Amino acid sequence: MISFEEAYSIALKSARRMGTEVVPLRDTPGRILAEQVVADMAMPPFDRAMVDGFACRRSDLDGELTIIETVAAGYMPTKSVGAGECAKIMTGAPVPEGADCCFMVEHGESSSDGKTVRFVKDKTNDNIAVMGKDLQPDDDILDPGHRILAPDVAVLASMGYPEVEVYLRPTVGIVATGDELVEPELTPEPAQIRNSNAYSLCAQVASMGCIANYEGIARDNDESLNEVIGRALETNDVVLMSGGMSMGEFDLVPRILKEHGIRILYDRVAVQPGKPTTFGLSDDVFCWGLPGNPVATYTIFELVVKAFLFRMMGHEYSPPIVKMPLGEDFTRKNSGRTSWVPVMTTPEGTIARIPYHGSAHINALCHAHGVIPFPYGVTEMPAGTVVELRLTR
Repeated sequence: MISFEEAYSIALKSARRMGTEVVPLRDTPGRILAEQVVADMAMPPFDRAMVDGFACRRSDLDGELTIIETVAAGYMPTKSVGAGECAKIMTGAPVPEGADCCFMVEHGESSSDGKTVRFVKDKTNDNIAVMGKDLQPDDDILDPGHRILAPDVAVLASMGYPEVEVYLRPTVGIVATGDELVEPELTPEPAQIRNSNAYSLCAQVASMGCIANYEGIARDNDESLNEVIGRALETNDVVLMSGGMSMGEFDLVPRILKEHGIRILYDRVAVQPGKPTTFGLSDDVFCWGLPGNPVATYTIFELVVKAFLFRMMGHEYSPPIVKMPLGEDFTRKNSGRTSWVPVMTTPEGTIARIPYHGSAHINALCHAHGVIPFPYGVTEMPAGTVVELRLTR
């Protein structure tokens, strides 16, 4: 059995980066950037009015101003602003030469004929977005490995990227194992349960931008395991299996994997939940064996598998972590493994327990805001202890 930290390190060092493809800009959200994005122009590209109002010289704010033209967004000024003059201007329009400030239309009092205006407030900001203040041509904007979100799409569009090079998404085959499992649409017979793990894993895989392929339920016999696991290994970049990894008489998966050419790098991890986590590989495919208990499956994916899959796509994943104090004492009897405990936050800004009966207590995850580590060798964390909350929602 190896430590959680060692298991994490082995997995990430083993990850092989995917190739790349070029996709239309509208298809980039959630994808991982594979090229350096640079500015092709200054931003703002010109001195731009930030308000609807009047562009003038600040030194003339005390006097009556003659309106020499109106400048709309999308059009260039045709005149320069001189002493005692101004241009009526719209938000986003280029500021005419000679003007060094813009005052809002509601801060001006126009003459009855609309030919002049007077500033009637005590002071005003410049209200000008200066050319090149945000970006200069050839500035680096987004680096390879960046996960593209909606604000990034706006930047890419403004910098003239109708297409973007991104990393390919790994195909992830998801297999559930066990004679006790039935699909969600069926009513379980005595001793049966519905297959929740595979669907949870499909959701986790899809939410991070990978391609989830549900391969079905493999029964606890050589023929079924060979068929389902063999098909998954042949058609996917990564295979996730839930169940069949413990020490029971019918936990046959490790042997089946070896028969299909998978080299097992570890099959026991000093972590709770998730002790029977298994990781292996061949020249063509990676394979994860996850525990059969729902909370363990979900937690190990969040703690290790997610970072592994992101690394395959060229992204170094950093989970959202906040430091918060415990609102009550946390104790446990067995300190031989690092334990990850599902918890919730309180309106008072502390961490509280949730009803949790062990790694089969699946609905506990519906109420958890995240998990906290109970370090190896520690049996008690008193109220007030500041811990790192790893957010899962």
